[in-house]
Amino acid sequence: MMVIDITDILMEVGLAKDFEGYLSLEDFVYQGDNIHFEKPFYVEGTVVNGGEFVMLSAHVQGHAALQCGICTEPYDYTADNEIQINLKPIPDEDDPDIYVYSNNLIHLDDIIIREFILKLPVQRRCSVGCKGLCPYCGVNLNNEECQCTDEDRQPIDNRLRILKDFYANRDREV
Repeated sequence: MMVIDITDILMEVGLAKDFEGYLSLEDFVYQGDNIHFEKPFYVEGTVVNGGEFVMLSAHVQGHAALQCGICTEPYDYTADNEIQINLKPIPDEDDPDIYVYSNNLIHLDDIIIREFILKLPVQRRCSVGCKGLCPYCGVNLNNEECQCTDEDRQPIDNRLRILKDFYANRDREV
């Protein structure tokens, strides 16, 4: 857990406070994918009293294990994000993008996780050239070649499979 006490900068507009440290994040599931953090993220930044709100600027670096959306294998994702947010002591209904701090403390955990999620790629892939899984037998095409025959690759609805050879032995065209 990383907490910044901003009591000393709230006394005067324009005062700033630098911070840095390592933040251990808990693994979680996002959109059905497991996101795993082996090492803490490095966070460094500045908090400035802007009068109406507190401005936080930070640089976040770390690694997470994500699941490839094409082949389903885990891969290492490097997070190298810049964060610039505003905080207030009470929620702002007119601006939902403003974070809230309480008791003059900013808890960075939730902010870092939310910003990490916002910056995740929409299509998570282990590599640009990922071949994915065979849609018929399920083999990972990055690791081995599929042994499916052309007949295996014909999409046949199981309910209609009995009709597959219906006209095979007939001498007329349909």
